[in-house]
Amino acid sequence: MSRLGGRDFGPLQWRGGLRLRGDDPRFGGFSGLILGREGRRLLAVSDHGYWWRARLAYDDRGYLSGLASSGAMAHVLSSRATPLGGKWRDAEALAPYDARYLSGPVLTGFERKERLALYDWGSRGARAPARYIPLPPGVSLGKNNGELEAAARFWAGPRKGWFIVAGEKNFDTRGNVRAWLWKGKTILPFSIVRLGHFRVTDMAVLPDGKGFITLERRFSRKLKVLPAFALRLFRTADIERGRTVPGRLLLKAGWPAYAIDNMEGLSIHRHDGGELRLTIISDDNYNRALQSTLLFQFALSEKALAGL
Repeated sequence: MSRLGGRDFGPLQWRGGLRLRGDDPRFGGFSGLILGREGRRLLAVSDHGYWWRARLAYDDRGYLSGLASSGAMAHVLSSRATPLGGKWRDAEALAPYDARYLSGPVLTGFERKERLALYDWGSRGARAPARYIPLPPGVSLGKNNGELEAAARFWAGPRKGWFIVAGEKNFDTRGNVRAWLWKGKTILPFSIVRLGHFRVTDMAVLPDGKGFITLERRFSRKLKVLPAFALRLFRTADIERGRTVPGRLLLKAGWPAYAIDNMEGLSIHRHDGGELRLTIISDDNYNRALQSTLLFQFALSEKALAGL
C-alpha cells in the first residue's frame, strides 16, 4: 500500500489516495464500492464474485492515510447461499439500500447475467444470500457485457424508495446512455447524455436524494486510447419519462497527467457528519503487472450542490 499525492479540482478537493495491494490471489477486480456512514468501514465487490471488507485510516487533517485493517475476502453468494460462478459472478455495482449504509442491506448489480440483488449485509455480512429485485425489461437490451453497470436507490428526497440503473453499452437511438428509474410497477425510462467516448461505470445517490453522481471511464486494455475518468452531477428533478438529462461535469482527468487506472466504483458519504465525500476505486482486471488498485477520495463543495 502506498499513499498518492494530489491537488484540488474545482468543486472537488483532494482528500487522499492509496495504491492497494493484497496477498490473497482473489484481491482485485473491484467494480463496486460502499463506505460506511462515517467513512471508515469499506466494502467492495469484484467482478469475479468476491467481497472485500476493510477499515480505512485518516490522518490529523482528515485525509485518507491508509488501512486500519486489511480486512478479509469472501464469496458473493447466490439466492441458495452458494458461491457464484461463471458469468453469474460478474458483479459491477454496489450501493447502500438506505441511510444505514453498511449497517443495513446493500444492493449489488450484475452484468452478464443481468440482475439486481439485495444482500442483508448489516445483519449477516458475507453469509447473506441474494434476494433478487425485478429489473425493467429494457435493461436486457444492451450489448453483451454492457447491459447493467450502475445501480442505486433513493432513500430520501423527491424519489424516495425508487431504484435507478444505467448500462455501460446500452445506448438509445441517439447514442446516449439508457437508464431507468422505477418503483414497483411504475417505470420511467430516460437517457443520460453521453460524454464523448466515456462509459458509465457506477453511480451514487446524494444523501438528500436531490441528485446523483456518475463515475465514467475511458479505458482500453489494448491502449487504443489513454485512460481517463470523469465525474458528473445530475438533478433528480430533471428525470422524466423519455427525457435526456445533461448533467454537470465535476471532474475529468486522464493519464499520463494524473496517475489513474480503470476507475469503476463510486461511494458517497458525509465524513464524520460533515463534508460530503466521494470515494472511487479502480478495477485492475487482475492484470497486476500493468494495472493497480487505486482508491481516491475527494470532498465535494456545498456550492456545487446549489440549485439541486
